[in-house]
Amino acid sequence: MAQLTQFPRTLSAPPARASRIASSLWWVMLLLSAVIAVYGATYFFTKPDDPHFARYILRLRLHIAGGIGALLAGPWQFSQRLRLRALNFHRWLGRFYLLEVALGSIAGFAMALVSAEGLPTHLGFGILAVLWFFTGLQAYRMVHRGNIEAHRRWMIRNLALTLAAVTLRLYMPLMLAVLHWPFSRTYITVSWLCWVPNLLVAEWMVRHRMPHLVRSTS
Repeated sequence: MAQLTQFPRTLSAPPARASRIASSLWWVMLLLSAVIAVYGATYFFTKPDDPHFARYILRLRLHIAGGIGALLAGPWQFSQRLRLRALNFHRWLGRFYLLEVALGSIAGFAMALVSAEGLPTHLGFGILAVLWFFTGLQAYRMVHRGNIEAHRRWMIRNLALTLAAVTLRLYMPLMLAVLHWPFSRTYITVSWLCWVPNLLVAEWMVRHRMPHLVRSTS
């Protein structure tokens, strides 16, 4: 009988552990998103030293403004606690998030057309901008149709692309300072590396239906 009493507790351990892992990853995502948002905000107070960025400062700032809003709001869209306690706020925050995605992606596409290092980065950053806009639009369409599961799946994909702003700034210092790659090689590589692995991971999560990772957060 003692063994029967303890058996359910053993079964509940893996989901509990998975929930703790998901919660820890959510906090890491929130922290990194906030750090990158603060870094991006500096472009509104100082003019960039890079003459290329300085030349296209308006579209750059619009892109950064959308990115900052998406980074700050995005992680909270995956907070189960927030959804349960303040559903209305969750919905309004979601609208704000998708508006910021629209702004960031449209301005990002404009930036991709003039990005340094030519066609490879035009394509890399351009496709990122198109997919960022498209996945946000799909998330909006699904929630308005009342298809919450499909909405959640598209939001996972979209947030993965939002986090390209984080992964880009993690990879670039590694390539430049640690691997000692030249800027040209680094920039071309990160124009794809900052988002393709993110989207592949998101797609794996969506297709394998991992509720303990995509629904259970802070």
